[in-house]
Amino acid sequence: MKVILLQNIKGVGKVGDVKNVADGYGRNYLLANKLAKIATETTIRETEGLKKRNEAEMKVAHEKAREIAEKTKDLVLEFTKKASKTGKLFASLTKEEIAQELSKAIGAKVEPDMIDLDPSTSSGQAVHGEHIKQQGEHMVEVELAPEIKIEFKVIVK
Repeated sequence: MKVILLQNIKGVGKVGDVKNVADGYGRNYLLANKLAKIATETTIRETEGLKKRNEAEMKVAHEKAREIAEKTKDLVLEFTKKASKTGKLFASLTKEEIAQELSKAIGAKVEPDMIDLDPSTSSGQAVHGEHIKQQGEHMVEVELAPEIKIEFKVIVK
């Protein structure tokens, strides 16, 4: 089934791309969630304008991400959590909590899936995939836009 993507979909394509996808995936996911529409000659012509508009929006978003990256060079976020005597947290620090605090700090919306918790932390094996489970300092990376990443320190007390 040939579809035109209406949104960027990781692993599939970008807005305006004409893709050949499996019938079930196209019908049950892409079309049902209004992420794509069936590719015909008229819809392909319509999406050329959509693609140009999306490229212009991406340029603006890219510039804004650069500005934010400049402002947040020395950013440090602090969190206070209950922990055992060994420093292990009772309730881990999640990407959602970090995204929420980071959004407040920089004044722009940050989604949890933009955050990469770096496994090489100063306090050993403290990061396990989606959570920080140990007190101390941790380096966190956020991809604000394609090719624009910021790295900042998270301190858990």
